[in-house]
Amino acid sequence: MNWIKKRYDQFLLALFTLALIACAIMIFLRVQSFGEKFNDAVVAVPPNNKVEVVKLDKIEAAQDRLQHPPEWKMETDKEGNLVRGSLFIAEPYIINSANVPEKTNEGTLYTDTLTGEKIPNRWFLNNNLQLMNPKTPLDDPDKDGFVNEDEYRAKTDPNNKESHPAYVTKLFLKRFEKVPFRLVFKAYDGEPKKTKDYSKFSFQIDTLDRKQPSEFLNLGQMVPNTKFKLEKFEFKERKNPSTDEMDDVSELTLVDTITGAKIVLIYTKVTDSPDVYANIEYEWPATEPPKMIRVKKLQEFVLKPEVDDTHHYQLLDISEDEAQIKLPDGREYTVKKDPRHK
Repeated sequence: MNWIKKRYDQFLLALFTLALIACAIMIFLRVQSFGEKFNDAVVAVPPNNKVEVVKLDKIEAAQDRLQHPPEWKMETDKEGNLVRGSLFIAEPYIINSANVPEKTNEGTLYTDTLTGEKIPNRWFLNNNLQLMNPKTPLDDPDKDGFVNEDEYRAKTDPNNKESHPAYVTKLFLKRFEKVPFRLVFKAYDGEPKKTKDYSKFSFQIDTLDRKQPSEFLNLGQMVPNTKFKLEKFEFKERKNPSTDEMDDVSELTLVDTITGAKIVLIYTKVTDSPDVYANIEYEWPATEPPKMIRVKKLQEFVLKPEVDDTHHYQLLDISEDEAQIKLPDGREYTVKKDPRHK
């Protein structure tokens, strides 16, 4: 160790010399093996015309994602109702009539103008209708002549023209009308005390509410310009206590050839058999002014747009408050007054 310290420069020179000798030996060895490695590098590669199948799965998947980007879709609850809201937009609230915030799909903003029933907000939202537009309940988005509240009432689709309430639901009784039709059995020729064969008797009938002359008719004949036919005559008398005489109270029975109903005319007495009419408003389409239909009792009528032989309605009965109608399928339907037009 003392020798190294005394001759430090000579020691370093010796180490450097040894390093040079080691490098020279390594270079020599590599030069010796170069020929073999070079020969391997220049060997001809045999041709290969086989093309490997390119896997396009990832490319096709990427193209599909480009054509169908992700969308945020509303989910439905167990009842099939849409659930509002998203990851980035807060669910809207409204202030109800009690000044309390509530979710739009839980409350009721609108009331059915016909029935007074509350229409749930959820119904408007589920049918993609503008909840916050006050005109929405009376809009007709599918242009079928029925507004949204009509569709809600009938549980039909407000966005499908082929799904709509029955046309008869747009009928409302406006007025009950009686037209006087007074008849008088004024006279008869023949002697009922001597014969009961009344077939050759003639009977005088006056129609007081029609400008036509008295008619002398036989049994089985029609009263002109009316629906009545003479059916039967019965000779009757009754003692008058004030005169102590026998009064003629004979009866002449007429039959309504339309309804089959019968009325009995008492000799010389006025009998009223009024014609009864229903004045009905037809409020279809809802966007147009209502049309008035005047229908006589037991008369048939049609409703637009179903004007054909298979859609005939018939007025069965009428009162001050409602009318009974026979539908084309034979069922009965009650037409009432429109509470919105008092």
